Amino acid sequence: MRQLVIYIVLILFPVVVFAQKNMDEALAQDFLRNGDYQKAADLYEDVYSKTGSESSYSNLINCLLKLKQFDKAEKIAAKQVKRNPGILRFQIDLGNVYKQSGNSSKAKEQFNKAINDISPDMFIISETGQKFYTIAEFDYAIQTFKKGRQVMGNETLFTYDLTRLYNLKQDKTAVIEEALLQLSVNPTFLSQAKSILSSSLQEPKDFETLKNVLQRKINKEGQSPDLADLTIWLYLQQKDFNQALEKAIVFNKVLNEDGERLLTVGEVAANAEQYDIAIKAFATITSLSPKSPLFDEAKMAFISTKNKKIVAGNYKHEDILSLEKDYEQAIAEFGKNNETLYMVRGLAHLKAYYLQKTDEAIALLDDAIKTPRISYAVQAQCKLDLGDIYVISGDIWEATLLYGQVDKALRDNPMGQEARFRSARLSFWNGDFDWAKAQLDVLKASTSQLFANDALNLSLLIGDNLGPDSTNKPLKMYAHADLEIFKNQLAGAKTTLDSLRAIYPGHPLEDDILMAESKISLKKGLYSDAAKTLTEIIERFNYDIWGDDALFMLADLNENQLNNKQKAQELYERLLTQFPGSLYVLEARKRFRSLRGDILN
Repeated sequence: MRQLVIYIVLILFPVVVFAQKNMDEALAQDFLRNGDYQKAADLYEDVYSKTGSESSYSNLINCLLKLKQFDKAEKIAAKQVKRNPGILRFQIDLGNVYKQSGNSSKAKEQFNKAINDISPDMFIISETGQKFYTIAEFDYAIQTFKKGRQVMGNETLFTYDLTRLYNLKQDKTAVIEEALLQLSVNPTFLSQAKSILSSSLQEPKDFETLKNVLQRKINKEGQSPDLADLTIWLYLQQKDFNQALEKAIVFNKVLNEDGERLLTVGEVAANAEQYDIAIKAFATITSLSPKSPLFDEAKMAFISTKNKKIVAGNYKHEDILSLEKDYEQAIAEFGKNNETLYMVRGLAHLKAYYLQKTDEAIALLDDAIKTPRISYAVQAQCKLDLGDIYVISGDIWEATLLYGQVDKALRDNPMGQEARFRSARLSFWNGDFDWAKAQLDVLKASTSQLFANDALNLSLLIGDNLGPDSTNKPLKMYAHADLEIFKNQLAGAKTTLDSLRAIYPGHPLEDDILMAESKISLKKGLYSDAAKTLTEIIERFNYDIWGDDALFMLADLNENQLNNKQKAQELYERLLTQFPGSLYVLEARKRFRSLRGDILN
């Protein structure tokens, strides 16, 4: 019986000790959390003396340092080092005790000893560097990772650890040199180098530092594709598109390349609405001899960018004639198929809206619709375009017929919904307000978000401004002006709106007139005028139907045309606060977070 009792005790004793240890550590953790370091230290010391637990040792050292009991901390840390001579983090603990007590010479002795004892073991190196990091000894952490590279014989290791440490020290030159070192060892590191530099370099002086380091490296080692890529990337980050293009042209010639970097500059410049620079970049590719494999892509981008420039309102008449010629040459060269019919549509749009050649535009689209093996989607888009041009030419019947064909063929498709909206809008322009509103009310309730906002706004505009009699002259004048804007007859539209304002002063259509005027300014590329008009809408008619539209449009203007990011951020935030149910909320939130500096997936 006595032997059985002894056996049970021997079995249960470790369990009891373990449970007691856990209880003591949990209680000590509470004391530590509440700042009662002495009680926490007493408990941790008890657990450490009984179990040698490393967690209790670490917490005990921290408590003793908080209590400034340096002698006791030194004694415990030295004992731990003696017990574990090969574990470098304990040497760093002892060095930290000396550091906290003011004995810098002994601290340095321990820290240097830890670094000298580093062996070719990835885990030990990482652990040692992290330990130095936790006690804010960043220089020693850097030395650790550099020594680690040395003993491992691999200069590509610990890049992100070193970059983090250089950033903490605000040593941007070291960040740059680290990125370039990795790039010289491993050319596939280019995208990571850009990521590191993008997150590290914030101020203009940082980019100047990168520019100087790059130039020194190019002068010393000569041109290379990677250094060329980084140089162009640098100028694009600074939005210095002229320099980016100049460098791309030089590098393309020196390195005998096919224009890939020129294509990148052109695409970035086009997205930033720097159309002239983008056009020059794409044109340079198409002029290369021998013909670049990027010729087709560059040619299409060249035409697309010239078109964007005209749509933005920044053009001369000769630009339109030049683009017309480019379209015709490209269509003749590439032929007509599903992939190139967008150019036919672009040419038809140019002829109808800017050159008043509606008959030629109609002929182009009629021919495009008959293209062999044309997809339903492309054919439907051509029919919608053709319907719009019939509106411009005054043939309402043909326009209605084409919209109806698309609606019937793609009833449950967004394109079918767009056809129904265009049909309702045509009824509005034609003065059939009751029928237009009935169509719009169905559309706004059943359509996707893509057209719901336009349908809702037009329905509300009609409902708010139908007069007591059957003439509805003010609304008809407004509808006529809206049609003139659609036709790109901007001078006539402005005259009509001015007459409407003069004949019917103080009419409820006043906010609608202002919105129409802002659209005219945008079409002309008069961004400051548009911003002024949108601001008036926000100030005077904030909670009317155009309130959220005006806020979003003004924010977009400040973000992309007026280069006032701070103002844009404020306006997006205001929209989120004042119009939480707006259809712009999702996009406004995304843009607000981006401007604020959030990292978005």
